[in-house]
Amino acid sequence: MSVEQAIVLAIVQGITEFLPISSSGHLVLSSWIFNWPDQGLVFDAAVHLGTLLAVLIYFRRTWITLARGCFDGGAVFLMEDGETSPQIPARKLLGLVVVASIPIAIVGLLLRDELQSSLRKPEAVAISLLVTAALLTLAEVVGARSKRLATASARDTTIAGIFQAAAVLPGISRAGSTMAGGMLGNLTRDAAARLSFLLAVPAIGGSALFLIIDVISDEGFADRQWGLILLGAVISFVTGYLAIAWLMKVLRTRSFRPFIVYVALLGVAVLIARAAGA
Repeated sequence: MSVEQAIVLAIVQGITEFLPISSSGHLVLSSWIFNWPDQGLVFDAAVHLGTLLAVLIYFRRTWITLARGCFDGGAVFLMEDGETSPQIPARKLLGLVVVASIPIAIVGLLLRDELQSSLRKPEAVAISLLVTAALLTLAEVVGARSKRLATASARDTTIAGIFQAAAVLPGISRAGSTMAGGMLGNLTRDAAARLSFLLAVPAIGGSALFLIIDVISDEGFADRQWGLILLGAVISFVTGYLAIAWLMKVLRTRSFRPFIVYVALLGVAVLIARAAGA
């Protein structure tokens, strides 16, 4: 793996993990476009850990308050739409996150082998990008967007969790599908985004854990390019943090339309390129 490949893939992972445009799909397409060799499981694990750290640090107050509240029965205040929203009991919020994370855990385990092979092709990614565009469009058209996360029910967040499970397919955005599910569960865009970031921790953490297990069992573990791997982790952390901050500001005043147009055009372009023999 070259320095250029490490930098580009780390930036792609950091930016696209939290935007509704699919990080896994962009990583597959980046390697296809530049004809790069597979970057390896160690690098994948490193950039995943970088983005995991980004969401933990950006929402550190929420996570600290959540952890404390689970022990003392306290509540969590969430800053939604730039204002302090009604408080939500910490144990209730944790329960919502756990229940909503179950679907992706089950689907990920069932499809793990397929995700490593046949589904990581440009054509499959292109179709999944079009599915992402369709999900976001559906959420914009149908979603009532009337609830804040502090008043969400288990039904509301479970819908988001079921949609998130579709994101095990490369090209279907985890962030986008989760936000779409949240909005279809009547959450506001801001609330759906915050739920997506909360669900990102178990989703990304679980993915990274499986990658680490695979890495440890790899006989070539000690021969990796650790300098490039560390560089990738740092870049994915910085770009991921900036992407979260930017998205939280954008969704307070704008819709998902620019993201819908982007992933739809990208999906169509890839299908045309593959049909032309690229």
